[in-house]
Amino acid sequence: MLKLGNLIEKDVFLLDFETSDFNHSWQENYKFHLFQNEFKSYEIGIPFNHKNLLLDVVVQFIESVKDFKGSYFIYFDVKRDTKLLKIVESNQIELHNKKVFLLPEKNLKYSEFSSEFWKMTIMGYEINILKCDRMSQCQRDPKIINKYLLKGARIGITGSNKHSFGFLHKRRIAQLFKENLIDYWITETINQNDSSYFQEVKLKSDILK
Repeated sequence: MLKLGNLIEKDVFLLDFETSDFNHSWQENYKFHLFQNEFKSYEIGIPFNHKNLLLDVVVQFIESVKDFKGSYFIYFDVKRDTKLLKIVESNQIELHNKKVFLLPEKNLKYSEFSSEFWKMTIMGYEINILKCDRMSQCQRDPKIINKYLLKGARIGITGSNKHSFGFLHKRRIAQLFKENLIDYWITETINQNDSSYFQEVKLKSDILK
């Protein structure tokens, strides 16, 4: 039986305030997830707003897990009043190789930040839209993802039913994959005691194999 690590080049997991706030149990769960699915490498996203709290913890985790090639990146939460160009100007140290990782809030619309988005692309930045499938606009109209792609963005989605596309969830995710609208997969759930974990793994396995 093929494991996710045979189907996905690199596992991507985003830490947030919730996952980082329960006695570091995410480390145990994530390590098990990596072993269970036989990943070769992984990347952990650290929220910029909690960088000082989490960076050392993530570095220690990467150094302690010798079986996999690990790395991290800093991502920025994007709200309606977020100025993307200000992020670029103020945080050059975090933007390695001119890569920008953005996690838009659920109700943010493409039109509310697309103009700055386009300027950043022209400036040579590679923009990554994280968890695009959690955005309400993308759930209602998955084709909106094309607009991000046309402006040079890379798209990461979870496939998790926690960010459901409705009754046609699996079919819609499969269609996005078939149309090459997904650049990489993000792991949403790492707790194996959560039923969503196995549903997420199964959906990805069914679509990718």
